[in-house]
Amino acid sequence: MKLKSLSLLVIAVLSLSCTKTDQVHAPLVQPYFEMTDAEFNAEQAFETVAYIEQYFRVVGNEGFNNSIYFVEELLKNEGFVEESEAASNDRLTYRIEKRELNRPTWEPVSGILELGNGEPLLNFDTNRNMMAINSFSSKGVEEYEVVNVGEGRDLNFDTDVKGKVVFAETSVRYLFNEAVVKRGAAGVLAYRMPDYTQPEKNQTSIQFSGISLDEEKESWGILLSYAAKEKLLEALKNGNSSIKIDLSTKIYESEELTIVAELKGNKYPEDRFVFSAHVQEPGANDNASGVGVLAEVASSSARLLKAGKIDPERTITYLFGDEIVSTNRYITEDEERAKTIKWGMSLDMVGQNTDVTGGSFLIEKMPDPGAIWTRGDEKHSEWGGRPLTKEEMTPHYFNDFILNRFQEQGKAKGWIVNVNPYEGGSDHVPFLRNDIPGLLLWHFTDQFYHTDNDRIDKVSKSTLKNVGTGALVSALTLTGDQKKAATLILKETTNAAIDRLNVEFELSKIEIAKNGDLEKEIDILETWADWYVKSVERSSDILTKDDPMFTEQINAATQKIISEKNALVDFVKNL
Repeated sequence: MKLKSLSLLVIAVLSLSCTKTDQVHAPLVQPYFEMTDAEFNAEQAFETVAYIEQYFRVVGNEGFNNSIYFVEELLKNEGFVEESEAASNDRLTYRIEKRELNRPTWEPVSGILELGNGEPLLNFDTNRNMMAINSFSSKGVEEYEVVNVGEGRDLNFDTDVKGKVVFAETSVRYLFNEAVVKRGAAGVLAYRMPDYTQPEKNQTSIQFSGISLDEEKESWGILLSYAAKEKLLEALKNGNSSIKIDLSTKIYESEELTIVAELKGNKYPEDRFVFSAHVQEPGANDNASGVGVLAEVASSSARLLKAGKIDPERTITYLFGDEIVSTNRYITEDEERAKTIKWGMSLDMVGQNTDVTGGSFLIEKMPDPGAIWTRGDEKHSEWGGRPLTKEEMTPHYFNDFILNRFQEQGKAKGWIVNVNPYEGGSDHVPFLRNDIPGLLLWHFTDQFYHTDNDRIDKVSKSTLKNVGTGALVSALTLTGDQKKAATLILKETTNAAIDRLNVEFELSKIEIAKNGDLEKEIDILETWADWYVKSVERSSDILTKDDPMFTEQINAATQKIISEKNALVDFVKNL
């Protein structure tokens, strides 16, 4: 058998092996790309991001709710009808689900932090992340002595801190619990910035965080930027240990809002492709960008439907709400509905201007063996992930299908598309926990992640459009003609399997040449082959009815994968 050389596999390993063709898009996909590329309004998506990012969004607060109602108006303008008012033949519907919050919501209003001599350290106007979520207001301007108790978890509380303000380089939540709750401090100042935020470069950045809601003590926590921390330390060093604060926040009862919008399928409306974008979190890219893209994905699909250009067989659902919570509820509160959710996709941090933020667009894969053995061009993001086990694998064609669509988009538009092994932490998690294929679209490393420098100037219109186009093209292909989609999926997944096995074979040769463990290398090849055999077998789930001919094609594909694996294993054994 002729083995592919490593040099020919460089392109494949970068992408999990999208089969190269003379044209950019697969023939089935090309019409969807052309119509979506023409229809998706990047300007509107950007305007939505700009509206939403002006607010510090916590579930139930004014900014969160205004964002929900803004999206509602966009949907209504495109022809979505409120579900309770919809006729049986209305295919574009939406509803806003309202639930009482089991805790008060929180909203920052204003704040200043100064040294005792009046030198400014922080101002809410330029650092809106300065107050920890759940902080109470001060009673006007208040002055306190500051006690520095160190850093990390090994803090020095030898000094009585009751009635004083405690500073440490540690988690604000941990510090609040140790200093305020346990020892009666008046409040806390905390500094902790991950290295990837480049705090010595981005000296004004503050990552948002929160403290426990303590309605008895009604205290507060302030998060420091690198610049503010350095000024404070210099003042303390020189014996200037007092600070002044003036904080204003709102804490009030509210309700949780979730938008569930749908384009109903014309043949199998109970089957669904579900998009999800979370509204909470205060940033532009995280995650006003996801809301902006998904709102325009919904709007574009509505316009295409009304123009007679698309007619999905299955339903496309668009969720806007609280991260993980809203998606999990949508899946778990209706067992029958959950059975027919075919695919899930999370849009989270999808607007980055990477020339400014750094990082790249990423597709976080469902758990595959790359999350067990992360090697070659596979690598975790700086967000972080742990090695998985074989028992945690979720074999499915969805990985390569979505990757191929986005690689096509990238090739057409000169846009970089990368992948990372499964890490979790967003709206794809509830899908996977409920045995539904789910992927995350995102960016990392973003040096402004979770900071108050994540604003509209870090958002790219072209990125919004690239992500939105790839997402909608993927959904339209999967919710369209079943047999054509199944045929494409089987072909692409089989090709991906062969390419991946050859990539792993080349990596195994390198390891064995370095006296690596032969049994381990064989295990890696066996595990990848098993993962892809099961992924190929799952390609039949796109069909509503059994198709004996397609079953034969699946059997042939699995034999091709197994034969390739066996040949490679034999070769490895003889190295």
